[in-house]
Amino acid sequence: MNLRHVELFRLIMKFGTLTQAGEIMAISQPAASKMLFQLERSTGITLFQRTKGRLKPTRDGELFFAEVQRTWESIERLERMSKDISQMRFGRLNLGVKPALAGTLMPPLIARFRRKHENTTISLHSRSSERVIEWAIAGQIDLGITNTSTPHPNVACRVMARIPGVCILPEQHRLAGRSDVRPEDLDGEDYVSIGAIERSTIIEKAFDAAGVRLRIMIEAPMAHLTCALVASGAGVAIVDEINARAFHGRGLVVKPFVPEISFPVWHLRPLSLSSSSLAEALTRDLEDEFERLGYRAEA
Repeated sequence: MNLRHVELFRLIMKFGTLTQAGEIMAISQPAASKMLFQLERSTGITLFQRTKGRLKPTRDGELFFAEVQRTWESIERLERMSKDISQMRFGRLNLGVKPALAGTLMPPLIARFRRKHENTTISLHSRSSERVIEWAIAGQIDLGITNTSTPHPNVACRVMARIPGVCILPEQHRLAGRSDVRPEDLDGEDYVSIGAIERSTIIEKAFDAAGVRLRIMIEAPMAHLTCALVASGAGVAIVDEINARAFHGRGLVVKPFVPEISFPVWHLRPLSLSSSSLAEALTRDLEDEFERLGYRAEA
């Protein structure tokens, strides 16, 4: 069955004459008559009664038209969807993001992204970097944002940002008036540690170099919980600047930490999946946001 023949039939039913249907399709009346004859022959259905040069749909023709309409609506939906996909207005994104950014940077960024791509469905999964890496290896996410990379051949990794580490203190802490905080200033202080190994290693190196031993009294799995604990007076901590600023004015004082340390933000792309224009667009938005904040890593 030729789809163009079906289109002619649909137009005849819609406008009532073979002549008008032919004009819309930019074909002559003899060519249109031939196409209609070929459609009836291929379907085995008499679609019209010919009476004095006029076409009147048969009962079988009306039944066939009802099915043609349903099919044509599906084709039109496919055409709209293909256009939306090509223009990045429709699609689905699965994101795996480390907790330190999933609850701070990502919500407003995703909201802005959705306003530009309103028919895009986004699933935001916040898990440890290790779990996000597992998802990327398995091709279960379109992109991942983690603390660390993986050497696995199925994943392309690159550092997209470096977020400064800062010292956070309760508002009434003895160091709250200082311009900056150094490892020796925290000697003997109750310290709240974040559980991520790679983050702890970066911090511990700075303290080891100063000859100061951290007095870890509390361990928390996520940066925002660490901030909440410190704001409640449970101790002091070193966290990324994004999470610290989110708690500023909520019982927390944020101070630069000397020597400067930073926490890398890794971008993971599963190589087992075809490149997604939406994932690439979201990556660009992430890079622009890190650029605006002054955190973007040099290429």
